[in-house]
Amino acid sequence: MFQLSDDTWWSLYTAELNADVEWTKAAKYFSGQIRFDHDHGHATLSVVGGRAVAAHASGFPLGADIVVGGPNEEWQRVLEGRIDWFEALSPGLGHLALSGNAVAAWRFVDMMARAFDAMPRVGRTNVRTVAPSPDGRPSGKEIIGRYLKVDGIRVYCEEAGEGTPIVCFHAASQDTLMYRHVLEGLSDQYRVIAVDAPGHAKSQLPADGPFRNLTRHAEFNEKLMDQLGLVKPVIIGCSMGGNMVLELGARRPGAYSAIVAAEGADHTPTVSEFFLDMLLMNGTDIIAAWSRSMTGDRTPPDRARDVVWQISRTTPEVMRGDLTGYGNFDQRERVGRIDAPVLLLRGDADWLVSQSRVEDTASRIPGSEIAVLAGTGHYPMIENPLEFCETVRAFLEKTDARHARH
Repeated sequence: MFQLSDDTWWSLYTAELNADVEWTKAAKYFSGQIRFDHDHGHATLSVVGGRAVAAHASGFPLGADIVVGGPNEEWQRVLEGRIDWFEALSPGLGHLALSGNAVAAWRFVDMMARAFDAMPRVGRTNVRTVAPSPDGRPSGKEIIGRYLKVDGIRVYCEEAGEGTPIVCFHAASQDTLMYRHVLEGLSDQYRVIAVDAPGHAKSQLPADGPFRNLTRHAEFNEKLMDQLGLVKPVIIGCSMGGNMVLELGARRPGAYSAIVAAEGADHTPTVSEFFLDMLLMNGTDIIAAWSRSMTGDRTPPDRARDVVWQISRTTPEVMRGDLTGYGNFDQRERVGRIDAPVLLLRGDADWLVSQSRVEDTASRIPGSEIAVLAGTGHYPMIENPLEFCETVRAFLEKTDARHARH
């Protein structure tokens, strides 16, 4: 029998939810019905003040507040833990849809996301454990912070080490702290610089509000690197920044000695307008649950907490600006102009930037390489700092050797 049609399964599921301290906390102020539509009908879960009080495999006569629906095949992926709340509802990635009071679903997004996370745990007795990714290896070099004035905007950056400059651009809703382990880990050989984008952390918000496209970020960062007097730096970006460094490379062929796009691609139409609007209503909870969804199983608990804490510190207005730029990014026609060595680096647990999307990007950039970190998600420099730094180091050393031969 299909599990969502099975009363016994629903009884076990309600027990699983009520035993989950994080779910009961997230559901504390929700009282209502959540309906799950599938090919054979629908089932309804009743929640009252943080407790799952009843479940009806054949539905509930008084209707529901939140409705999630889709084909059995997609629900099976959820039940097996192969897809979660965020991926299932992402355009082009999943095949579930919200109806009813969809806004309430995003207002209580942590409850909904954890409810999906609980489904694969029902009836499971053996829990697979994996060895965590190793800690970073700090160089011991001092990290120095300072401010610059670029385009009239007061911008904060940090740097450590000497040698070939590496400039690091962070992901959406992040800041220089994202590159803490890179500043510590690569500064034994390189001059590593990390920058807070305008409106993030210690950098001033532009007078006209957050940047809403990545070209604006690229133009700004060209001026910043020119002001720093950098000659052919290495540029590294992650997610939004990973996309943006590809645009930088296409805008100025010959300007960079190497490009590392972590969790980056040349086309990322994976954020809906409704999702962007919901960020203004409940951005902190949404972005926290979203980042947790994209964290790999080798990421130890302390670094997983760092991912959520770091990304949650940005204002909803800036979150929306970042992800508007990310969701509308399309450089497929231009990335072929890049003539610097390019490494496309991703974690294999990152559902947002799939292997196929990265391979499609690589096919349009002659000579580009792909590296994949096992058990790592969308934030590899936080989740898996040692392997991230060593992968980047090996790529740069190979690039230097190639240049030396010529």
